[in-house]
Amino acid sequence: MPVRYSIGCSLALALLMCAVATAAEKPPVDDDVDFLLKKATPAPATKPSTKPTTSPFKPSVDDGRRRAIMTLSDGEKIKGRFSTTLDRPFRVFVDEKKEYQDLPFKLVKSIQAKVIWERDEKEWHFKESGSDIKEYSGKTYPARETEYTFTLINGQTVTGAVAAPLYLQTDADDKTFILHKRDKGELGQTLKQLVYIQRVGFSEE
Repeated sequence: MPVRYSIGCSLALALLMCAVATAAEKPPVDDDVDFLLKKATPAPATKPSTKPTTSPFKPSVDDGRRRAIMTLSDGEKIKGRFSTTLDRPFRVFVDEKKEYQDLPFKLVKSIQAKVIWERDEKEWHFKESGSDIKEYSGKTYPARETEYTFTLINGQTVTGAVAAPLYLQTDADDKTFILHKRDKGELGQTLKQLVYIQRVGFSEE
């Protein structure tokens, strides 16, 4: 009888030690992980949210745009938010240095045009098919060459030839204006009708 009792006690003691060891090997609960798992599947809201959301992958329509007043050669003034080609600076050819200078759009304070020359060009065409003789058609078209002085926000100025777009977004539609190095109009147009960008002044924002 004592032998059986001793064996039973030994067996019970062994089982108890096994249980303690198993409990000790069980990994502890990570409170932070548990919190994230609970937050990953929240209960649905009782009412749908009416607050507008913006995708982080879709840039705002105003990204890169700057407030400015554009003055055209016919006297028209256009106010709005302007931009140029995304991630592209104004590339200005400085004739005195015979080199290009890249000017970041966001660093430009103003742009001022200077007309190098402008005139009415005659239209010429071949006298007849297969002939190498040209004759004046009696029609003209306007032509112009300009250069631009860029004033930067630090006061530095750069003058030279450039060809670059300026985009204006309005409620009605989008408009594109061009800083021309050389430009020409349609047959029968006058120089006054060949409108160009005379000045752009950017606001300090």
